[in-house]
Formats: sequence, structure tokens, C-alpha cells
Amino acid sequence: MAKSLTQTLAHFASSLRYEDLPPATIDAAKRLILDCLGTALAARALGAGCHEVLAVMRELGGTPQSSIIGDSAKISAPNAAFANGALVHALNFDPVGENVGHTGVVCLAAPLAIAQARAPVTGREFLTAAVVASEIFARVISSALQPKRLVYEALLTGQYFAYFGAAAGAGRILGLDPVKMQSAFGLALMQVSGTRQVLAEGDAPAKAIYGAYPNHSGVLAALLAEAGLGAEIDALEGKAGFYVMTTGVALDPKLATDGLGTHYRFLETQFKPWPTSGIITPFIEAALDLCATHDLKPDDIEHVGISCTSWMRQWCEPLAERRSPSNAAAAANSIQFAIAKALVHRRVLLSDFTPEGLKDEAARNMAQKIDHRFDESAVGGDVAVRTTGGSELRTSVETPLGDPRRPMSRERLIAKFRDCCSYVDHLQEKDVDALISLIDNLEDANDVSALAAAPKGTGN
Repeated sequence: MAKSLTQTLAHFASSLRYEDLPPATIDAAKRLILDCLGTALAARALGAGCHEVLAVMRELGGTPQSSIIGDSAKISAPNAAFANGALVHALNFDPVGENVGHTGVVCLAAPLAIAQARAPVTGREFLTAAVVASEIFARVISSALQPKRLVYEALLTGQYFAYFGAAAGAGRILGLDPVKMQSAFGLALMQVSGTRQVLAEGDAPAKAIYGAYPNHSGVLAALLAEAGLGAEIDALEGKAGFYVMTTGVALDPKLATDGLGTHYRFLETQFKPWPTSGIITPFIEAALDLCATHDLKPDDIEHVGISCTSWMRQWCEPLAERRSPSNAAAAANSIQFAIAKALVHRRVLLSDFTPEGLKDEAARNMAQKIDHRFDESAVGGDVAVRTTGGSELRTSVETPLGDPRRPMSRERLIAKFRDCCSYVDHLQEKDVDALISLIDNLEDANDVSALAAAPKGTGN
């Protein structure tokens, strides 16, 4: 009998072996793990909502199985997955691809929680699970984008599409067979959620931690499936399945399965050079280019205009909030605030989104000079500056740094990782070096528990 779409993806997730992986996927998985671990560590100090999440998860505790990233104490695997999923995305600095979504949300948190709970898990097993999680997520979201019926205004895509990838990654660590993996997908479907309302009302801090929910649910789904709870349903393509729920129509299975196991879609993931929404990246680069090319000083700038499509409205409006964001989550989603930081300081750093960074008077004043207009033909980031001397300067960036066509170098990724780690007091330089070495050589590791990044003797 021909396998259903859900069965096909479940078989792939449960059957993929490390030996099957092309070198490019192994390298990409390592870069994903490095980048996500760094952003999670920095979020412990800087992430909106993370203090509350960590406090609650520590209080809930549970059977000591897995660590919150950066902690030495252990809590239950589902609670650790919740906390770590929140940390990875909280700074909006995690990997993402235009057509394959926030693969960073699923590649680390759920697999690591199970890997610690069932230690020792080898580096090869973990790399395979990270690839499985990322690829399932990438295929589920990219295939849903194809019919062009996705209601962006309603769905928080980074959360909504992540449940199957998290379940697949956790299930792969548990060694679920294809039938139980299908049940894990069915159980994940029962938990799917994620609306954009938290964005529509001004980027409440809770928006920052949305990665918590799919990782928690993915771990629960995989554990329940392992225990024998059956949910062998057509979770993706059924009459009331995920795709009909998402797009209102059934989906051609080939959209999700073409090239499965030979062409890896998650390789389209981009790594962010700046801690903002990926939508904002080309505008930051355009502003930095104008500063470098024309040696612009803040006092030289009379007015700044940006052009973008109306699809980017939520990154520009409401105008007063985008010019003077009230919290880090809102700032990371503001084109005006990011451009202002770039024009004033000629860089955009994690420190720009701390409470002190948000009070930056020079950047706030610059943001008041920035207006936007919608142009449906606009591509990438278009920034125009009128100088106090009357000059009109303009540049546009279509393919920003971090795009697969302009990938970030290893050196820049390592520098980003070190900067993220600098916000964790208990991590010394030797600890950071050890983490980089561990990930570089992950295929040789006998146990990946050290990825929790809590050197011996550290507390919470």
C-alpha cells in the first residue's frame, strides 16, 4: 500500500541514519546548534519574558532529567524543553529561512531535553535528530506556503509550524519506529497553536518566548507515543488535518515529499548578523552601507525614508511604538529603531536591546526622523537619506548578509557565539572554547549532555 504523506514523513524521521547524511547537512546542523546555543545563553540575561519562564519552570521542577541551558540543576524533560525553546528564540537572533521558517526553534531544545533524559546520547545520534527536526519543520512550512493561501495575519508561523519538527527531533532521539513516530505527529497536531494576536497588540513580551510551546508539546508527544498512546492518523493531510486547518484546502503531497532524503530544504536557513527580525536585516545593512560610503554622522541626517511592501506594515506600525519601542521584543521588530541604531552607532548589537539600550536618546531622536512608505514593487531594504546639506543619498540591499547566497562566515558565526556567551557570568573563555570544540567535533562525542552549557559547579 502507498504510504500517506504523514506516514512518509514519519518513516523518514524515524529511519534516517547518520551515515545517510551528506556532509553539507552535518555542517549545517553544527552551525544551527552553535547559533541556537549562543542565542539561548544570551537570552538568559537579555531575553524578554525569560526571567519569568525560567522561574516558573524551576519551580515546577519534576523528575530531574534535563537542564535549562546554562543551569546545572535538572528538571523534567518537558519543562526543560519549554524553557530552552523560550530561550532560543527570545532575542529574535536565532536562525531562520525565508521559505523554511525558524528552524532554530526546533533543532536544539526538544532533542537536547530528551538526549539528557536518556543519556548517554552520542553526537551522531544528536546531529541526526537535529537534521530530522529541522527538515520536517522546513518541509511542513515550505509546502504550506506553496498554495499561497496561508493567512499570515492570523498565524505566528514560527510557533504554529514547529510542533511536528519538535516531535520528530525528540522522537528520533527516543528511537521511535515509523508507527510510533506517526503517533507522535498525531499527538503534536492535537496541541498545535500559535496566533499573531500577541503581535497585533504591540509585541507583548510574551511574544518573545513562543518557541517554548512547540518544544514542550513535541517532547510530550514523543514520550506519549513511546509509551504506546496511539494516534496513527493522517495528521497532515487528513480531512481535518493540519494543512486543511491551515490553508483551507488539501495539499498535493509532492509539495512536502519531493526530494525527501536527497534534497534538504533546511539548508536554506539563514543566520542573522543582527538581533532583529530577519525582515529588518536588509534595512540595517543598507543604513550601514550609507554610513560607510558617505561617512555619515548623525548630525548630517535631516530625514530618512524607507520603502517596503505593505506586507511589512507590522514592522513599521504603529509608528509611535516602532520609533520608541517599549520593550526588547517590540524593538527587535522595528525597522525604524534598528535603522536608527545603525545610523547613530554604525553597528547593531545585543546591548542595543537591553533596557539601557532602549533608552538610547540619540537613537530615539534619530528614529523620529524616519518615515516609511509602501511600494508593492519594493525588494529588500530600501533606505534614502536627506542630509542637512541638501544631498539625497539612497541605497537598496536585496540580498543581505546571512542569506544563503551571502552566508555568514564561520569567523563571524564564532564571533557572534562568543558575544552571546559574554552575557553569561559563569562562562569563562575556556568554557566557551570547549563548547565550540564540542560542536565542531560533535560526531565524535559519546554524550552530548555538555551542550547544556553549565560547567561543573555552576548553579542556577
